[in-house]
Amino acid sequence: MKSIQQITLRLPEDLARRLAACTPPRKRNQFLVDLVRRELDRESRELEEAAQRLSALEAGHEPEDVQWLGLHDDAAWGEFDEQRLKNTENRSIEHSKRETLKNRSPHKNPDRA
Repeated sequence: MKSIQQITLRLPEDLARRLAACTPPRKRNQFLVDLVRRELDRESRELEEAAQRLSALEAGHEPEDVQWLGLHDDAAWGEFDEQRLKNTENRSIEHSKRETLKNRSPHKNPDRA
């Protein structure tokens, strides 16, 4: 025999009236049990289907760490070139300055008169 737990359910008055009007007095409890069970089963099915779709998507893609570990780029794994890094940074800074000056309008720059 299944154990049963009794709960108190509060319904808005209009919904309680509709329930009373549509279901016989001795059938209301079973009606609510069936309704809750059906909705919980539907929710479980939807979650399971979503998990299966996600698993199928993941199966078609390598994880990012596998891609990184499989990298055979000598530039990435070679000696660190500090000067090359500084040159790249300097070029980026100079480019940013030029773009900033190019995009300024004469009205926004108080130094230009």
